[in-house]
Amino acid sequence: MIALPILIQCCRFLGGNTKGGDVDLESGLTLIAVCYGAGALASLLARWSGGLALRVGHLAALAGAVAGLAVSLGVLLSPPGYTLTLPLPALFPFARLSLSVDGLSAYFLLVISLVAVASAIYGPAYLRAHAPDAGPARQAAQVLALNVFLGCMTFLCCAGDALTFLLMWEGMTLASYVLVVSVDRDGKSAGAGLLYMVMAHGGTALLLIAFLFLTERAGAFDFAALRAAAAGLDGTTRTTLFFLALGGFATKAGVVPLHVWLPRAHPAAPSHVSALMSGVMLKVAIYGMLRFAFDLLAPVAGPLPSPWGWTVLVVGTISAVLGVLYALQQHDLKRLLAFHSVENIGIILIGVGLAMILWRREEVGGVLATVALTAALLHTVNHAAFKGLLFLGAGSVLCRTHVRNMEELGGLARRMPWTAGLFLLGAVAISALPPLNGFVSEWLTFQALLGAASRFHGPAGLGIVFSAAMLALTGGLAAACFAKAFGVTFLGRPRTPHAEHATEAPPSMIAGMVWLGGACVALGVAPGYAMRLLDAPTAGLLHGLGATAVVTARGPLVLSTGLAASGTGATAISMTVMAALLLALTAMAWVLRRGVRRAPQRSAPTWTCGMTPTPRFDYTATAFAKPLRLVFAALYRPRRAVTRETAGTPYVVRRIHYAGEVVDLAETQIYHRVERSISAFSQAVRARSTGRIYGYIGFVFGALFVALLLFGVGQR
Repeated sequence: MIALPILIQCCRFLGGNTKGGDVDLESGLTLIAVCYGAGALASLLARWSGGLALRVGHLAALAGAVAGLAVSLGVLLSPPGYTLTLPLPALFPFARLSLSVDGLSAYFLLVISLVAVASAIYGPAYLRAHAPDAGPARQAAQVLALNVFLGCMTFLCCAGDALTFLLMWEGMTLASYVLVVSVDRDGKSAGAGLLYMVMAHGGTALLLIAFLFLTERAGAFDFAALRAAAAGLDGTTRTTLFFLALGGFATKAGVVPLHVWLPRAHPAAPSHVSALMSGVMLKVAIYGMLRFAFDLLAPVAGPLPSPWGWTVLVVGTISAVLGVLYALQQHDLKRLLAFHSVENIGIILIGVGLAMILWRREEVGGVLATVALTAALLHTVNHAAFKGLLFLGAGSVLCRTHVRNMEELGGLARRMPWTAGLFLLGAVAISALPPLNGFVSEWLTFQALLGAASRFHGPAGLGIVFSAAMLALTGGLAAACFAKAFGVTFLGRPRTPHAEHATEAPPSMIAGMVWLGGACVALGVAPGYAMRLLDAPTAGLLHGLGATAVVTARGPLVLSTGLAASGTGATAISMTVMAALLLALTAMAWVLRRGVRRAPQRSAPTWTCGMTPTPRFDYTATAFAKPLRLVFAALYRPRRAVTRETAGTPYVVRRIHYAGEVVDLAETQIYHRVERSISAFSQAVRARSTGRIYGYIGFVFGALFVALLLFGVGQR
């Protein structure tokens, strides 16, 4: 009842004002803040009823997400160059806070709100089914943290100054930490949350250095002043600041080798929160990269420094390949999806890096930069849709079986048909198979890579060709991975009583999945309509042509890269025709199967060497992934332990137990060594701690002396 007035106001807002029918965008930003604020305050209702707090809090979050969709669409469909600016109350005497929504901000607000709608619909039923024993305090914390999390992500992308950006960044981190540790039955969530906090704040420290340098030089916090101050930077300083910011954003995005927190934190969180963290929070880091590279630190004239784009391209390629290779060896369904987030962030960075390389380099065709950035931004929303859908599908399996290990599932397609069908739709989309949305954005990425390869020569061209080859490998491995994930989880026979007694998810959870499934189909079958939404961010960042000027041709149902003007042959594809063709072939196969007279069937038991067939005869996830584990053994460093149980004689084996695991080289070769070094240093400091006040005073004076040497000399 408390959220009913909010929904009514949201509907009035969507309908527009009474004067001209235009959406009042400034009031829209206020409405978003009111909705998420009301959702956070709804946590107080847990004192009387935890269930009521969950329902009201998620309903307010739904209203805020719908308002976010309206504001983002209002800005994206406005005339070119439109920017919505809203001053904030003067909370600090040294900084003026403001919100500024341009094309880039509005696009990422659209991505956030798209997944937030599904999560708000899905969340209450999931939390009741997954953690029925949760007390009011935990439910209040989940409602509070969810609304703060969504609000901080929303207003971070709308920040008009560095202080608002950093405050929202820190609020996003703290709220997501609370959500990660909110369901902790075995202590693993607490460890995952701690690792996440350490990595996140390490990245925040790098961002803080970059922002403080710019604000000290500009004498103000607003982005316009930072942009003006950065115009006078020399090349070395500009590049140093970029790599500081890149390190901070890459940590939050889960880029290899800064990804180690991601496969621990995302599975530990509630599944609708995992959908937000993987589908949205990682994209907020992509927003930060784009804002710094193409806006705040971009030279006034001339291309970006070459090391920027090539570094991002190489890191993206490595992340894409290693992410999918590690995902292939995971048997925990949510951990598998987390590694695929690393892969897809890598695919986005391939497009971003290529756009950085090509921007303002007329000798290689300025159109290619627009195509590359369009591919990256389109894959951003595509990944949000299908990864959110897959995490929600995994959550439905988890809340009905309370099992994440695929080896203990099986046969769920008959028991959970809606969940199985929607999970299959997400699996096809993430595998970049037509006619769904993942294929469209990866096809555009290929067009940009191949077009750039034809324009570069020597090592640069070879590097771009290699990146295209690795992208093709990534697509094939992703299809293999999800053939395993879907087949082992939903097909075959139930392997445990948990799977045997599973039932379909509640209707509200299915509705959340249908929302994202519909987005996957719409963005795949008619992607030309989405290109209109990409005009504002591409033209605003690149100060040139919009996406529809170089990508769509002959109407919104046919995509063409339009590269002929740059000297590269253009290619075109119609996803609508492809979808219609696939539907026609499917219908034809069904008609032929039903129409052809078949001989009488005779059923007989399956021959299994005289034994009774059991679910243990089914293909397992371990067996499915073993060939690739052998091929990439140098990367995986597989470990296995085989235990044989005999019946009194070594010649009669009663049971064999097999356990295996693969090693994340980044974790073992980097972080474990850093951990050992820190531990050794700490032990050395502890051994020299005498417990006397004179020794500590000496340490303080020594540190002060070093600080004066480092910073005091520079101020002279």
